[in-house]
Amino acid sequence: MPENTRIAYLNEYRHAVAKNDLPRQLEIQLAAIDLDQADPDGPRLMDEIRGLHQLAAA
Repeated sequence: MPENTRIAYLNEYRHAVAKNDLPRQLEIQLAAIDLDQADPDGPRLMDEIRGLHQLAAA
């Protein structure tokens, strides 16, 4: 998957989280799963999305 597509998905997901738009968040997560399955050797977009909800290590 092209890097600009990954960045677009992550930006859109962040925007949906900021707006508390749960249906859009789910749509993006499902699309991320499909993209990850289509490119099993590439970096996993779903892992990056999950990482947005993790507290940063100090």
